[in-house]
Amino acid sequence: MWLILIVSLIIVLTVAFFYTKMTRLKIKDEVEIYKCKDYLLTKTEKSAFDKIQQAIKQSNLPFMVLPKLRLTDFLWTPKENRNAYLKIQSKFVDFLVVKKPHLHPAFAVFIINEENKPKMQSLETIEPTLNTAGIKLIKINAKEVFSDDFLNLIKEELKWQYQKNY
Repeated sequence: MWLILIVSLIIVLTVAFFYTKMTRLKIKDEVEIYKCKDYLLTKTEKSAFDKIQQAIKQSNLPFMVLPKLRLTDFLWTPKENRNAYLKIQSKFVDFLVVKKPHLHPAFAVFIINEENKPKMQSLETIEPTLNTAGIKLIKINAKEVFSDDFLNLIKEELKWQYQKNY
């Protein structure tokens, strides 16, 4: 009889302990885990963004640049092929240059960072997907972003895209 009482008491105390612990964690998770970042882009990404903006401004062509876009934000997948959507859902490009006024995708820019293994693995999906969709992908090494060669490359691509579509 005493054994049943002791086992019951241990079970009740264990359940009460875990219940209060889970309740406290849940409240803390909902309130205290989110903070505003100090910046949207890394130093390299910001430099690339500025160069693309500069190229667009200097070319005086109707384009604009959007940073950090998921492929699902600008690629369509058929509803009946859920796997196609799931395959690209977590993949993104660093920049998407779009044509004004309808914001039609012109080309994408992907900054290669060999140290970021998941990002580099995602390139294996991104490149053929964009190729299939007819969107050019410009891959640029992180160190090359700071050079004027990158600026010239973007200017040339803007001119080509403009001549191709206007």
